Amino acid sequence: MKFTNNIILIVCTFILNVCAVYGSEKMEAQKSFQELSLPQKITQTDSLALLAQKEKLITTLLEKQEAFELKYFILIGVVLFLVLLFGMICFFNKRGDKRLNKIVSLLEKTKQEQADATDEKDANSKLNIDPIIVHTILKNLKAFENERGFLNSKITLHGFAKKLQTNTKYLSRIINTHKSKSFRNYINDLRVQYSIEKLEKNTNYRNYTVHAMAEEAGFSNRESFSKAFRKKTGETVSDFLKQTS
Repeated sequence: MKFTNNIILIVCTFILNVCAVYGSEKMEAQKSFQELSLPQKITQTDSLALLAQKEKLITTLLEKQEAFELKYFILIGVVLFLVLLFGMICFFNKRGDKRLNKIVSLLEKTKQEQADATDEKDANSKLNIDPIIVHTILKNLKAFENERGFLNSKITLHGFAKKLQTNTKYLSRIINTHKSKSFRNYINDLRVQYSIEKLEKNTNYRNYTVHAMAEEAGFSNRESFSKAFRKKTGETVSDFLKQTS
């Protein structure tokens, strides 16, 4: 910021100098031409000498004007160069900031991935289950969440384990360790989160009855939906609607 202010100050100084030089040179030239055009008493004897003097003065003024124009264009060129330099500095500074932010973001992402990998490794060691099996089950759980398989109201731990080609013991322990909740709470939280997203994004969904919401989210009845919703959000469905409306 300090460097930028210095560049601006230099540009302004050059512009002021150009204006000052131009003004002084112009005033001097006008004064000289006024002196030339003043009426003077000229005798016949010195008319030739005076004419020669005037021509010499005009030549001198023209040379001064040419020198001034040269200095003027040089100063203008310097000012334009500084403006261009200032613009390039701003551009590269901005580009450098973006690159720095990108590097910091990548470092943070890498650090987080390493931390997650360490946590997953520690969790797998506590599970005492083949890491390949754990990885496969977690991958299937991710697909299950993306495909919204939790909306199936008839899903059970036994049926889900059979679908994933594993046993209920492995599935339950992996969910407990990596999701920090039981299988039932894992399914209910996914269903409640689905309902919350629908309530926030779909205005028509807000007109549903609690029973209709529960049915669409995969709950077997209204009471279990209301209980799970309050457990996750800390408030009832009606209170949640009032705060988000």
